[in-house]
Formats: sequence, structure tokens, C-alpha cells
Amino acid sequence: MNLDNINKLNSKEWSMFNGNSKGAQNRAKLLIKHGGRWERQGKNWFWNSMVKTDIQFFHRQDVEKKKPRKIYVFVDKEGIRYITDNFERFCTEHNLNSSAMWEVSSGKRKQFKGFTIESLNDKPENP
Repeated sequence: MNLDNINKLNSKEWSMFNGNSKGAQNRAKLLIKHGGRWERQGKNWFWNSMVKTDIQFFHRQDVEKKKPRKIYVFVDKEGIRYITDNFERFCTEHNLNSSAMWEVSSGKRKQFKGFTIESLNDKPENP
């Protein structure tokens, strides 16, 4: 890869960072290897190699506006309780269809593959 061609429109290198579905991955890899900074100009990205910065990846978090996560308590057919706040991950780990489990959690279905929903207000019989 010729670093001089990265900012030349329609070059092979330019299209690698602007014109395909893996552009964001390619931009991140280039920053890790060579540093600099990507700057958006219109709909295209241009690399500024003269900027010396430490790479910091972060996620936006609006703590004040963020709603608390809903907690789900699922019970399998053997009576084991699973407490989770990540619905999709739970379904993936247990090979469950998430839309069917949404129906269980909303009360449209009683169970799916032996899993039922337990309300947080329900208390165990023997504390």
C-alpha cells in the first residue's frame, strides 16, 4: 500500500478507506499502525498523517438520559433461574429464538423450549 495515494480520489488506496464496506475497519487498522487522524470532508474520509495523538477508543454514554436496563428472570424446565439484563446475549448463549422469547417475556406465550419468565415480584417459596 502506497501511503501517498490514500488521499488521492478514486485511487486503489483511497477506495479501500472510503468506497467499501470495510472502510471503517481499514481506517482503524491504519491509525493503529501509522497514527495520525481521519477527518471527514463531505462524504469522504481523508487521513492527516501529521497529527500525533494517542489512540483512544470510547463509547458515548449519556448517563443522565440512559434508561435503567430491564432485568429478566428466566426459569428452565429443571427449575434453574437465569437472571440477565442482556436479553439478546442470553438467547444466543442458550440457542433460543429471540422473537419467541420476547413473546414469553411479554406474556403472549407461556414457555419456549422449557423456559418461562418469572416476575421480579415473585418470591421463592423457601427463602
